[in-house]
Amino acid sequence: MKYRITAALAATFVSGSLFAATATPRIVGGDDADTDWLSLVALIDVPAKQEAASAWATYPVFQAQYCGGTLLSQDWVLTAAHCVQFNGVNTNAADIELLIGSQTLDVATNSPLLHSAASVIVHPGYNQLTNANDIALIQLDEPVTIGSNVQPGVLATPGTDEKTEELSNYNDILSALGWGVVTYDDPERQQPVYSLDLQEVALDYVPNAFCQNSYNLNGNSESILDSMLCANEPSPDGNPDGDPFGEDSCQGDSGGPLFVTNTALNDSPQVGVTSFGYACGDADLPGVYTRVSEYLDWIEQQTSIADLALRNLAIAENPDSFQGFQTIDFQIPVENAGNKGATNFALTIEHPKAFSLSSSEAGLSCAASSNGLTECNYDGTAILGGSTKSLAFTATDANSQSGATVQIQATVELDRSRDYHRLNNTGTITLQLGQPELTITAEPVCLSSRNNAVEMRFEASVANLDDAIDSVGTRVTGSLPEALTLVNKNLSSCTEDNGDYLCQLGLLEANSEKALTVAIQAAAETMAMVTIAVENDNGTQVGSSLETTVALDFSREDLEACPSVTPPSTLAPRSSGGGGGSLPLGLLSLLMMFGLYRRKA
Repeated sequence: MKYRITAALAATFVSGSLFAATATPRIVGGDDADTDWLSLVALIDVPAKQEAASAWATYPVFQAQYCGGTLLSQDWVLTAAHCVQFNGVNTNAADIELLIGSQTLDVATNSPLLHSAASVIVHPGYNQLTNANDIALIQLDEPVTIGSNVQPGVLATPGTDEKTEELSNYNDILSALGWGVVTYDDPERQQPVYSLDLQEVALDYVPNAFCQNSYNLNGNSESILDSMLCANEPSPDGNPDGDPFGEDSCQGDSGGPLFVTNTALNDSPQVGVTSFGYACGDADLPGVYTRVSEYLDWIEQQTSIADLALRNLAIAENPDSFQGFQTIDFQIPVENAGNKGATNFALTIEHPKAFSLSSSEAGLSCAASSNGLTECNYDGTAILGGSTKSLAFTATDANSQSGATVQIQATVELDRSRDYHRLNNTGTITLQLGQPELTITAEPVCLSSRNNAVEMRFEASVANLDDAIDSVGTRVTGSLPEALTLVNKNLSSCTEDNGDYLCQLGLLEANSEKALTVAIQAAAETMAMVTIAVENDNGTQVGSSLETTVALDFSREDLEACPSVTPPSTLAPRSSGGGGGSLPLGLLSLLMMFGLYRRKA
């Protein structure tokens, strides 16, 4: 509903108060706002409301509305500095009410949707002459209830600005909202027409350099700072009635939001706070907005009061997957994408119903898993700004699944809706359930006479045939008959005890294999059978070939001569050609000379 306000009533907007009355934009050429916008706040001048009510005005709240704002949490509203400060003096918090949860100004003067202000915080660098740092916060006297009609907004980050700047098309990517002037009753713009209902208008993004040039060409002295951004509609199409005054924010929309419009409207990041402009709807002079991303650190600092601190937590991206069988250890990476330390948050984890989760993480307490949901609270050491803390969990699978990939969804939340960029609050952790399929083979590769004895070397290859599951803590074990002697017994990767040996291969990734070169001495003509086995920490699939036997005949004449063994620190990598060539780096002689790592095709 559009409403034509008389000059006498209009005077009540500024009489007897410290509210700014200059260069305050409102929405021109827009339409009734979509009802999905749930974070809009109307600033109400309490003395003006009381005066209008005393004069039996039809719409006292409407007549006392003078600026807009955005709900950031249950306790904080973001607005423009010039809405709450004039000539260096802050507006008294008692003179401000905030209408939250209504897109119409047609509400009673005692409506429960009107909330009192507890304090006003203006950026210390605000300059009324240059409009620099035109940003402010209002703390609510009591927390507002979040519900179907009230949701906090999302603040843009530097990354949001970068993506916006990189778009190939800036046409109508922004939305400005407010309760301000919608049109004029005269060509001279002396008779403004206001709306009782929230309006929105789609605008083009205007890069700062282009915006500055537009102001320079029109003889204006304003400096478009990096802490500002611009928007306009160079080719207005007007509303269905053919509005001739363009499309723009206009008087009264100050402090309201400028969003980069997303499909889910209330998830649209707020990139700007409506700040200043000249003739509303002027296609040549863009409207100017305070760039929100430049003030995130200031917002975090100013709101760091007890449990009211605004922060930006996220579930960090993790390309890795966690593996296990029956019990699976995994981590949830909680990232503090803001600047100030953050703690006291909730973590909600959705997982298969057969899973139960536990954690011994300091500062983390979790309720028993129920029906595929585990809820935790963290009140431990604060996660510093710009850092990530990985919280350790163990999942127990009652179904002992194998060969399955499971997605676990984790969501981090701050109480009182204190996360100002909730778009990254949820992330996915991948668990691969099962055990690897291992095989081991061995064959002699060379034979030489050394130091009045015969030395034979054989290669043992361990392969992981599984497509997804790694083998953890892989090792080769066995024992040698008394007639055989291991060559060189001083490598840390292997140990020997009375002829029993153990060599560590470590992680053997899926679809890969490692090879060990074993050097043994014996008397000529000796013949023996050696058994070699493979073990690991995470078990193996049924059907794995975990043991093999190699026949050692020290009288063979068909094997190549073994190359000389050089010290481990100077060994060169072995070629892939088999028995000849140089030996692998770190050649073992206790049992292993180096695990040549090969990825299978």
